[in-house]
Formats: sequence, structure tokens, C-alpha cells
Amino acid sequence: MSRKSNIKMTKIVLSISFIILLGRLVYSAIGAYSHHQTQKQTETPAEVRPDQTPDKTCTGTLKSCRYFKE
Repeated sequence: MSRKSNIKMTKIVLSISFIILLGRLVYSAIGAYSHHQTQKQTETPAEVRPDQTPDKTCTGTLKSCRYFKE
């Protein structure tokens, strides 16, 4: 095989791989979007009264989470 045919074959293989990669990305993005939409529809908002204190308060890190026991 000559060097030109090796380069041409490499370009073909890389092009096919790139097309497959893009197809998988589009397929997973569509699946993730539909999953997000179904999660949003089935989500029920929790009723929180302003006079109640929450069971747990977090300021961002695991060490700063405090649990209140009555």
C-alpha cells in the first residue's frame, strides 16, 4: 500500500468515527431532554409553611449541614 492510500483510509475511518460520535451525542441529548421533561412533570412541589423551621439547613458543604431534632 502506498502512503497516500494509508492517509486516505485513516481520514475515512476518522470521519466515520466522528459521525458516530456526533450521532451518539445528539441521541443522548434528546434522551436527556425528554427525561428532564418527564421529571419536571412528575415533580410535586413540597408545601413549606413560613412559620416552620426546616429539618436540615445547609450552607453548601457537608460539614456545615446541621440537623435539628426536637
